[in-house]
Amino acid sequence: MTAARKSHDRNGRRSGPPRPWLPLLSLAALSLLLRLVFLLALQDTPFYQNHFSDSRLYMQLARDIMSGSGIEGAFFMSPLYPYLLAAVWKLTGAPELWMRVLQMFFGTGTVLVVFVIGRKVFSHRTGILAAALTATYTPLIFYDGMLLLESLLTLLLTLSLLFLLNALREGRLRDWALAGLTLGAAAVTRANILLFLPVFLLLWMFVPRLRDAASRKHVLWYTAIVLACLIPTTLHNAAEEGAFIPVTDSFGYNLYAGNNPEAAGLYTMPEPVDLYTDLNGRAWVQQQSGTQMNAAEVSAWWRDRALTWMGAHPGDAMLLMGKKLLLFFHPAEIDQLGLSMEFFTSRYGGIAGLPQAVFPVLLVLSMIGMALSLTGEHRWQRLLPLLLLAVYVAATVLFFVSGRLRIPVMPLLLLYAAYAVAAVTDAWRRSDTLRRFLPPAGGGLVIGLALLFLQPGVEQDYSHEYIKLGQLAFERGDYAEAERHFRFSVAQRKTVDGLTNLGNSLAAQRKLTVAADQYRAALRMDSTAALAWFNFGNLWMQSQKPQYAYGYWKKAITYNPRLPDAHRNLGLLLMQAGRLDEAEQALRTYVELEKDPGRRAEIMRDLERIEAARRAPPRPENSPPRP
Repeated sequence: MTAARKSHDRNGRRSGPPRPWLPLLSLAALSLLLRLVFLLALQDTPFYQNHFSDSRLYMQLARDIMSGSGIEGAFFMSPLYPYLLAAVWKLTGAPELWMRVLQMFFGTGTVLVVFVIGRKVFSHRTGILAAALTATYTPLIFYDGMLLLESLLTLLLTLSLLFLLNALREGRLRDWALAGLTLGAAAVTRANILLFLPVFLLLWMFVPRLRDAASRKHVLWYTAIVLACLIPTTLHNAAEEGAFIPVTDSFGYNLYAGNNPEAAGLYTMPEPVDLYTDLNGRAWVQQQSGTQMNAAEVSAWWRDRALTWMGAHPGDAMLLMGKKLLLFFHPAEIDQLGLSMEFFTSRYGGIAGLPQAVFPVLLVLSMIGMALSLTGEHRWQRLLPLLLLAVYVAATVLFFVSGRLRIPVMPLLLLYAAYAVAAVTDAWRRSDTLRRFLPPAGGGLVIGLALLFLQPGVEQDYSHEYIKLGQLAFERGDYAEAERHFRFSVAQRKTVDGLTNLGNSLAAQRKLTVAADQYRAALRMDSTAALAWFNFGNLWMQSQKPQYAYGYWKKAITYNPRLPDAHRNLGLLLMQAGRLDEAEQALRTYVELEKDPGRRAEIMRDLERIEAARRAPPRPENSPPRP
């Protein structure tokens, strides 16, 4: 038996063997600290309590779950994150704070998992360096503070990879079960992750080394557990729509949003679909087709449009796929209809950590690391993270890309970047191995530089962010400030939404003629813009011209039958005109569409008045009205 030898320093104090876990604990503490500092800074901005784009949708879904009504219809957004958000809301009453605190620990958990993967697959030094990059990379810190699913998905993906590596190395059923559970949970967080399962199964069938590492029984268990995670979502969708939809009904919609005549690689929906009132575009599709459809049929309608365009223009479709592949590795954090990190930092200060500007260096290093992983022993273990990364990139490029969508695999890129640094420095110290490392390292360098220099141009603007700031000012009654933000938005990029909101702020200041000009400009851009018709109708009502308001609200409902406020205003106007049957129909439609119970209660009282008016005996023709 041997014991750990202890020595004494100059002062006679005992010194034991080195403690390799101390750097890791320090990195975990640093990760939490950086995320806490960002959370404290975020609380002083308008984007803490107020939500935009996907965050707004997640909060609305969580609110529906909290109310007990649940999510109606098939899932359009992957449901795990909103259900977790609802659980935090129910437990704490303050999801804006405590969900972000939980995501701080998700981010720190990812740091620890990346260290373990790096140590198992490469070396202890690689694990520490990869963990350090993951702890301090500012986009990861930023999205851990946003009410978006990226923080959860990043942790689930890295955990799934770790458990799968353990399963292949140790062959324990427990590891296979955990690998399947985390991959299944990741698929219920973002459905396209499911593509990894068939790719892994194909490799297992045709690669002898994988077949040697995994028995048929273990792979069957892995597959069964992944698919079992989809049972709750499949049953919910079947109960709501009577159709087989494993996770979400968004496949067709997202496929068309990334593959259409106007697509340029990012989210591009050329059709006038309002995702807040018509999540999967069902109302618009039914209006175009003239038939009632379930969610699966709507998804198929969008899918067929995308495939028809791709089939008619195969060259353009292939070029678009290549463009999306390049854009996935774009040096900038490309925004996707939400809160841009660059916009946030420019207005509210930088984020403590490794700046996003170093991404080109990290990209080149990660390509070198991937090339080096193709050499040496245990290549199949080093290739498994690369396989997950490749599948994720392919599943994203099939639809559309943005900086936010690459966040879940950034730890894998950082892992290979760390390996490149560790491997190259080792080879430099050992001249006998330097020649062996130069060819793959040079190949990785060329690929990394090509990804940077072949990047297509991307025009980014902050029009959506300024619209959000303007809406917040409008809600608190500061219409002049709202107008200023909306003008900033329109100056960045003219959009129907920006012009309509600018018209609203001008109308609120009784600048009616100028407001009407903005609505007309919005309708010239898109004559089917329901919100522009609706707000233009409000302007006519404000101008004491209800006959015009009636026509404009009818137009709004024609283009978006699920716009509740248009039904309400129309119903109240018809009620004043004494057209009680039409008023009742419009108001009942409003009650069906409106989510807020307080606003529904107001209209229920109007419906009661309509019923009372019907029951009241008619007055004699010459009798005076009752007081």
